[in-house]
Amino acid sequence: MKKLFISVALLAISFTTLCAQTSVCNKVSPGVMSLLTEKQASQQGMRAPVKQDISVSALVKFAAGADMNALASKYNFLIENKIGDVYIVNIPLESITPMAADDDVLRIEAERAPRLMTDLVPSQIGADKAHNGTVNNLPLSYTGKGVVVGIVDSGFDFMHPMFDEKGTKRSTATSDISSETVWSPRVRWVTDYVVNKKYTTPDEILAAQHSSDATTMLHGTHVTGIAAGTPVNDLDDVTYSGIAYEADIALGAVNSEIAADGSGISSTQIIKALSDIFDYASEQGKPCVINLSMGDAMTFSNSHQLHTEAIRTLLQTPGRALVVSAGNFGGTKRLAHKEASVAEGGSGVCFNDYEQYGTYFGVELKVKPTQTVRLRLTTSNYASDKGEVTKTVEELENLGSLTLGTKRLTVQLREKTEDYDVIYITGGMNTYALTERILLTIAGEGDAWIYADPLCAQLENVAAIEGHSIAQDGYSMTWPADIDEVIAVGNVAHRLKIRTAANKYSGTQYTDLTEYESTKGEGFIAKSSSVGPTLTGLTKPDVCAPGVNIVSALNNFINENTEMEYAGWLISHLDTEYEDNYGYSMTLAQTGTSMSAPAVTGTIALWMQADPTLTVDRIKDVIAHASRLPEADWNYPNDTYGYGEIDAYQGLVYLTGNESLKGDIDMNGEVNTTDVTRLYNVIFGTDTTTDKSICNIDDSEDPNPNTTDVTALYNIIFGTYGK
Repeated sequence: MKKLFISVALLAISFTTLCAQTSVCNKVSPGVMSLLTEKQASQQGMRAPVKQDISVSALVKFAAGADMNALASKYNFLIENKIGDVYIVNIPLESITPMAADDDVLRIEAERAPRLMTDLVPSQIGADKAHNGTVNNLPLSYTGKGVVVGIVDSGFDFMHPMFDEKGTKRSTATSDISSETVWSPRVRWVTDYVVNKKYTTPDEILAAQHSSDATTMLHGTHVTGIAAGTPVNDLDDVTYSGIAYEADIALGAVNSEIAADGSGISSTQIIKALSDIFDYASEQGKPCVINLSMGDAMTFSNSHQLHTEAIRTLLQTPGRALVVSAGNFGGTKRLAHKEASVAEGGSGVCFNDYEQYGTYFGVELKVKPTQTVRLRLTTSNYASDKGEVTKTVEELENLGSLTLGTKRLTVQLREKTEDYDVIYITGGMNTYALTERILLTIAGEGDAWIYADPLCAQLENVAAIEGHSIAQDGYSMTWPADIDEVIAVGNVAHRLKIRTAANKYSGTQYTDLTEYESTKGEGFIAKSSSVGPTLTGLTKPDVCAPGVNIVSALNNFINENTEMEYAGWLISHLDTEYEDNYGYSMTLAQTGTSMSAPAVTGTIALWMQADPTLTVDRIKDVIAHASRLPEADWNYPNDTYGYGEIDAYQGLVYLTGNESLKGDIDMNGEVNTTDVTRLYNVIFGTDTTTDKSICNIDDSEDPNPNTTDVTALYNIIFGTYGK
């Protein structure tokens, strides 16, 4: 044990010295630094063996005028792509440290993999009216035709009938597979970044059948079905349909897990996939909206600087949009702020086993070097003392690691500025009991902040200890949902109870998520939906969509163990006309902003069909003018709903400038006396659910409906409005 402690101390000193000499902490992202640490620890026998010859796919920014050929030769890296001023390069791990010391290298980034985060959805967001646009006073029917819907995710079943052309049956394919079967894929382009394979023809897609991770992952198949699935029926003749069911589908399969040797770091895969899908759409001459139902923690150190720059560059082109799930960390406290006027303050840190990733300790501190950090390992009542450490921030940075009771903690200096240091303290591979707590206190002059990594732990106020009730609500958004240019999506609960296949077989009525997801009932924000603001103060999410008990496609290639994990959420078998040699296809219910985001992705595809040149700003303008307001008396946008819940149909009305639908308060595609009745109910307060914004018939500045709106509505009905 003593030998191990000495080795860890030497390792910490080695990297602290390195950071001081070469500014690695500012030029290399935390993910890369962790890889370097793990490699050296492995070499010294303190960690499990790590491949010593691995390469990292990273984002790199070079100084202006740098000789790229000379640098590539010197450090043996390969340039894979370029997005604006950001390069995607493959670098030998051993080259990163000398590269970071080179004045021609400004930044190197490769972060951990972002985590994975519909029978009724089309009608809940008005997409069914868009699909039948010509009978709902729209210029045509909007189905996403002529638009590319990209999905960057894991676990794709290319063969699911929801990804077949509308009106054709799934092939009874044998080992003699050819594109002449009746199966006609709507999946036009696939790149599997996990195994670096690309499929661009029906033959190639049909032969591959699924992504390389499809035996253990199913997330991507479900998400794709929501955004763009073809209408299919189950054995009870229930129809399941995606939003943009005639859009072309492009899939980027990425690794969502980190391998023990570090090779699973896949944040760069995300940027590759986004760039490649947008390039594919441009080659086809079509607009493109991409869904990313994945996310990672926000950070004070802005660990994703180059990632964010690359995304912003990609979205500068009209006809492009990126939709991102907000995250599923609602109802938790993430940020604590010790104000300068307070001598000391802090909060408790409790642990979660988020989606069975395990319980880990991870907090980021934005502090001054002269301040003091005190950590006490305790239990849920904060009365016991299982170990305590008190160090100045400067001492922590020099230590690199420390022992807290039975736990070994690692300290990583992430950023150093004139005003603050940003350090990350983590429990490494230690697991914590759900009953354990860490009391974290910061003392000394100046402001200080604590931010809990959402995949590891969360903050809680400890009223019994003075100064330790400073943890705040909000701040639970994830990256890249916190980027202003992306469309971040929250989750509204519309179906808290659902009847699953298991309910049918067991004779129970339904599976109920009310306890876990209901805030005010159906039609309101789900408990788990992440909320803003961001650490930079942006109002997020941008919009919400249904995300509780959403039924969509089940990956038919998952293995038996994975299927058993999700058995309780299977809904139904699809009609026998879709049967093939792989068995009956099924549908699955899932919950989270991962399900809300593709509903918005599909909606934007419908809007892009109407206007292929839509920009991000224009999309946000449509969202702001056409969303349903769940809380009628709230101000919008806000950090819970953004601009409200998306409405595909009203968005098309606004986008196409169709004034003939002014006054359609009940949104049935007609303006008549039933709208007058609804308007009176809103005015007299007997209808509290209708969005007041669509009741402003006279276009006045008064947001509250009144009798002048009634007069304007009658004029619309009798054809005298505006005359």
